[in-house]
Amino acid sequence: MRTRSGWSSASLPRIRFPLAVTRGLDYRSCMRLPRAFRAFAAFCLCAFPSYLPSQTRVLPGISFSGSPAYSQAELLAFTGLKPGSSATQEQLDDAAQRLNDTGLFDEVNFSGNDQGIVYTLKPVAATAMLPARFANFVWWQDAEIDRALKARVALYRGDAVPIGGNLRQSVAAALKAMLAEKGIANAAVASRRGSTRPNGPLDHVVFAIDSPAVVIHSLTLAGASPGMRPRLDGVVKDITGQQWDKDGSFFNIESRVGDAYRDQGYLDIALAKQESSAPAITASGVELDLMATFSEGAQYHVKELAWGGSEFLSAADFNRQAVLKVGDADSPSALRESLRSLTNAYGAKGYIDAKISAPPVVDRVAHQVAYTVGVEPGPQYHFRSVRWPSVSTEQAKKFDAAWTMKAGDVYDSGYLSRFLSQNKMLTQQGYAMNVSLKRDPSAVMVDLSVTFTKAGQPPLQ
Repeated sequence: MRTRSGWSSASLPRIRFPLAVTRGLDYRSCMRLPRAFRAFAAFCLCAFPSYLPSQTRVLPGISFSGSPAYSQAELLAFTGLKPGSSATQEQLDDAAQRLNDTGLFDEVNFSGNDQGIVYTLKPVAATAMLPARFANFVWWQDAEIDRALKARVALYRGDAVPIGGNLRQSVAAALKAMLAEKGIANAAVASRRGSTRPNGPLDHVVFAIDSPAVVIHSLTLAGASPGMRPRLDGVVKDITGQQWDKDGSFFNIESRVGDAYRDQGYLDIALAKQESSAPAITASGVELDLMATFSEGAQYHVKELAWGGSEFLSAADFNRQAVLKVGDADSPSALRESLRSLTNAYGAKGYIDAKISAPPVVDRVAHQVAYTVGVEPGPQYHFRSVRWPSVSTEQAKKFDAAWTMKAGDVYDSGYLSRFLSQNKMLTQQGYAMNVSLKRDPSAVMVDLSVTFTKAGQPPLQ
């Protein structure tokens, strides 16, 4: 008995085994499978001659199940199949393979019934999908790129791009076509997995123009007081000529400029506005000009830098050696330099793990900062051995003879520098010193290994 569609139930057997496409397996390559499978596939084709690959049949209906993220219309348009039209077995296979190749699905199956063809889709795990990020497409905002890609790339979703499959290549090709419309022919667009945080997990797929290079032609910092301009010139020089990244470039500018300001006591520095010019296409690449406007705020000064003194460094000696003085503009770098005297004093007595802290107490009304310095000494280390692996045996003997810190002595962290300043033969020849300090916490001992190297040459032998 034939249905209204012209298909009989016998002509559309409900057999999935030979009609399945899974990740990495093409049905048309079944001759590579075990003999028993090939025999079964041959039996299916012989038992149901109306389903031979070259023979066409009218498709009364085509439906999809298992993938709620996409509408029936989207999936149907992607396959290229049309209800009411005719199709061969090969065309049905091809449609399944195209769905599988996107990387969106772990498995694609299809079967026939009186109503037509049903494709059953098994989406890939959520961990195999990542949101898209667009690094340096300077002509468009992210929302504009997302809309354009949805119109150009079937099944594209900006918040869920598969790690595997060919959908990423389709997105890159669409972006390349968009660049060509802007006058950039033969652009190279790549995609790679990236991390939002330095050394963080790979949490997005970033699409970027690899060539031509998109570079920062100029950087203008607006709102800077005259006293800060000389300190910002180095930042501007470093950033000019760098490759531009939509998020990274302004983050870098904010960080670098912010550090320069904070080191002069401007604790309330804030980025107020960031802008970029229209991109200019040049013979060497794509250039754009950036402008960042900062709100400086008030300058903070040091109200107090208090160290109570200890047997290793008195308060008077600390104050005398400190670079940062009461009344100075607050400066993190000057504070670090001031605390180094404590690091050296404790290190000279074997306390090489001493933790030195100076938490700031900030008075936002008076624009002042007070520091109280504290030290947690930790264990006291002793010296055990020193090695000179990169020098000759004769030279190592000379070093050992001149070395006066003996095994069992309290380890002095400054001794090695003083030793080498008195034995300048190698450093005067342009060799740099690389020191490996190995702690033995259980024995509270220190072992040193000192290697001498020169740029462009292997370690000294």
